[in-house]
Amino acid sequence: MSLIIILFIVMLVIFSILWGNRTFSVKTLNQMFYHMVVPCDGTDDGIFKDWFINCFPPAFITTVIGSVLLYKTPFVFLFDYQGICITVLILGTLFYALINYQIITYVFDMVRTSKLYEEHYVDPKNVELDFKEKRNLIHVYLESVENTYLSKEQGGQEENNYIKELGELANENINFSHTDKIGGSYTIEGTQWTIASMVGQEAGIPLLFPLSKDKYDEHSSFLSGCYTLGEILESQGYQNRILMGSDANFGCTSNFYKQHGNFKIEDTTSLKEEGRLPQDYHVFWGFEDKKVFEFAKEDLNEMAKSKQPFYMELVTIDTHTPDGYVCEECKHEYESQYANVISCQSRQVEAFVRWCQKQDWYENTTIVITGDHKSMSEKFFKHLDKNYLRTPYNCFINSAVEPIQPKNRKFAIFDFYPTILASLGVQIKGEHLGLGTNLFSNEKTLLEKYGVKKINSEVTKYSNFYRKVLINKQKNV
Repeated sequence: MSLIIILFIVMLVIFSILWGNRTFSVKTLNQMFYHMVVPCDGTDDGIFKDWFINCFPPAFITTVIGSVLLYKTPFVFLFDYQGICITVLILGTLFYALINYQIITYVFDMVRTSKLYEEHYVDPKNVELDFKEKRNLIHVYLESVENTYLSKEQGGQEENNYIKELGELANENINFSHTDKIGGSYTIEGTQWTIASMVGQEAGIPLLFPLSKDKYDEHSSFLSGCYTLGEILESQGYQNRILMGSDANFGCTSNFYKQHGNFKIEDTTSLKEEGRLPQDYHVFWGFEDKKVFEFAKEDLNEMAKSKQPFYMELVTIDTHTPDGYVCEECKHEYESQYANVISCQSRQVEAFVRWCQKQDWYENTTIVITGDHKSMSEKFFKHLDKNYLRTPYNCFINSAVEPIQPKNRKFAIFDFYPTILASLGVQIKGEHLGLGTNLFSNEKTLLEKYGVKKINSEVTKYSNFYRKVLINKQKNV
């Protein structure tokens, strides 16, 4: 019986790894370690259900078949081979996990050191910033929205253009691209999930926390050595606010925004406390994007009444893996639920932008739209050309400046830190903040100077500067 239990556990681990690859495309330890040390309350129940449905039945079936083979074949009378078979299976599973999660590479990275930050990190506190004017800023983070969803003619990989409206916005305005079509940033380790993308775009660094016995909670200090976009704008008298359709404590998102820019955080918890959401309301991760945009309109008009400039962030969630959330706005144009949700998101974002453009405050407002990271729903991308580079979407609307060369660039999302600030008309001495380079300028990015592979390698190595200066985890704040 004990061998059968062990067999079931091994098979469950194997199917869980396969499910994780298909659902989250998580194949490195950094993201896994990060979520081991931070709060993950508020995760959509649908993910756990999807895991159970896709892992338990096949694990059970293969265990039954394996048990029959182990105990009912003629070999059982020749020698006691069950233990040998189980041992081989366990070792094979461990080897598979080592390869799948690049554990050996991770171990080697931890014994190699990098001077990337000592040599290239530009502390924003020490950079001269010239605000010619104080334009409002709206930054929309689109969950898992990437350029792959576009038609091939526009730079995507789809026969159907799932994000037609977003494509039109990119063509009408500014899109920074790795090609001469609509494109985006290269993915660097430590930027592949939402809060990591936020840190990249607003602090100019990847998010790479070491595995530690000390867990983070909502009161823990978070990247206390960083000086972010939110803090810069707060120092200039901006009112900062972030609105999301999920729990802001998930992944220490609230820590980042409370400690770096004193943002007013509006999430499932706060909106219920304010009476703007019913106490028993809950769909998907909290509430759907339709409501995010509705609440955003109310908030923006409220903030615009103040004499202070505003910085408003919106974070969508409907397009989250595994299949997205179908709201009442969704059409059923395609066989894939995920495709329908993606298309719905595109229409909603475009409608929100058009609404903004009709408001009195729009003339003095820049809108930045970025996909937070590539989609984790790996099963949706089986048809892709193997040479196609998947990149998150980006669009800069009503920018105060024009770029010198927006196309055929090599850049990472941490280059958006100075780029977003520059889009407000802010002059940045040296054109660098954090590890980022202002893409409106003609300065080369780190990826253009040293190559994508080199920078990706450097950020994964052990960095004393990153751990002691940038993370600098203190006791509860």
